[in-house]
Amino acid sequence: MFRFIKSILRILVLCIMVSVLVYTYARYLEPKMLQTKDITILSTQVQNQAENLTIVAFADTHFSEYYTCKDFQKVVTQINSLNPDLVFFLGDLIDNYDTYDDDTNEISKQLSSIEAKIGKLAIFGNHDYGGGSENYYETIMNDGGFHVLINEYYGLDDSGIGIIGIDDMLIGYGNSEIASYSRPDYFNLVLCHEPDVIDEILNYNVDLMLSGHTHGRQVDIPLFDSYILPPYGKKYPKGHYTFENERRTQLYVNSGLGTTKLPLRFLSPPEITHLLLQSETNED
Repeated sequence: MFRFIKSILRILVLCIMVSVLVYTYARYLEPKMLQTKDITILSTQVQNQAENLTIVAFADTHFSEYYTCKDFQKVVTQINSLNPDLVFFLGDLIDNYDTYDDDTNEISKQLSSIEAKIGKLAIFGNHDYGGGSENYYETIMNDGGFHVLINEYYGLDDSGIGIIGIDDMLIGYGNSEIASYSRPDYFNLVLCHEPDVIDEILNYNVDLMLSGHTHGRQVDIPLFDSYILPPYGKKYPKGHYTFENERRTQLYVNSGLGTTKLPLRFLSPPEITHLLLQSETNED
């Protein structure tokens, strides 16, 4: 009996030690492990003038006491080292504007340091409407040199690219039918915070959609998807998807930078997405 109790105590102590180590890693280490995902987008719609055009996308900074401008400085440096043509922010800038104590001008200053040869665009996420930031988000982004798309089309005619920004679908004014603005002769790229919206636009001339919202589960244990993943983010939680529709639409879901609800990341490190556009006819 004594040996049995002793074994149970050892197992209990081991479980406590493992739990402490996992928590320490998820709270203090992995949230700092910024990674860059390199993705090649092959499409027959990429025109010669857009061949090898580079895009950097980032999302879900959730600025708070747990994610600061000091943390974001590393992101700015990494983005600029990639020398992108276009930079996209996919929503959820501040976790809760009403409780954010730092100066939002510093966020704009950091955003303005991001360099892009063609332009910088952004969309609203649900946290950009919630928490009292609806009337301030666009100004913060504009001051940082980002043009915010709110259910609108943005054409890059010199590159044969159409960009469509869908507003937040949860508590904003999102309208997926705006994807109908896509031109059949262009490479059409949709920015939408919530990835599951892709199912609503597959009948349009959409070649690529970029999203955030899910944080790549943030704590990447699929067993708990029904609890962890948010509405409009339960079907496509992270990574690269290709659909079998006529346009062979692709979706990439960025895992985000910050955290929400719990300041933890486990098996889902913060991410910058670096995309390269190439014509599918050039594939070896």
